[in-house]
Amino acid sequence: MKNIEMVFFDMDGCLVDSEYLYVQLWKQVFDQYQIPIGLEEINSWRGRSYLEIVDIINEHTHNFDFAMSLRDIRDRLFWEKLALGEVQLKPYALEILDDLDHKGIPYACVTSTFKVKAKRILEHFNLIDRFQFVLYGDQVKKTKPDPALYLEATTLSGINKEKILVFEDSYHGIVACNQADLDVVYVPDRNLIDQSGLKIFHTVSDFSEAMKIIAPMMK
Repeated sequence: MKNIEMVFFDMDGCLVDSEYLYVQLWKQVFDQYQIPIGLEEINSWRGRSYLEIVDIINEHTHNFDFAMSLRDIRDRLFWEKLALGEVQLKPYALEILDDLDHKGIPYACVTSTFKVKAKRILEHFNLIDRFQFVLYGDQVKKTKPDPALYLEATTLSGINKEKILVFEDSYHGIVACNQADLDVVYVPDRNLIDQSGLKIFHTVSDFSEAMKIIAPMMK
């Protein structure tokens, strides 16, 4: 039986129900400007960083400044949705954090999202002060699927990686965990990923099921 002493959470699509909205807003922007990028490709970006996505868009537009402007438009639309209360936490996200607090298990947020954006989202939900630390995508040289974020988070935690459990929703996030040799629980977002070739400790439907699975591991 695994003994958990630390938990890492991804943010977008895992703790915060934001990935589906990112996809919708990207499609809206691309349709408006007649950029030939479809939903399948947009969905493949889940877990990737800000600059990586801009680079991909630039391959279609051949204009980096224009690609950056499209990103700015999408972000502005997202902030409007957030302010209107149209972005929510994932089901039982607060409950699992409360459960970990009750059991004295520390937890951190490990996200590919850059600090200026992720901090604003976490503050909106009054979450940022709950984490032992937050590690952002622009604090390492490479983000998910590279393991750098999770390797750095493990170092910051001071906990043996065998006693750390990660919650992730994206293919790229799980690959990063696998490469960092961390046990990962897959919490599916609205679109299921292809799990072939991935090493997954458990798959759960939501955080209520996750709490039942990890309860025996927290002493």
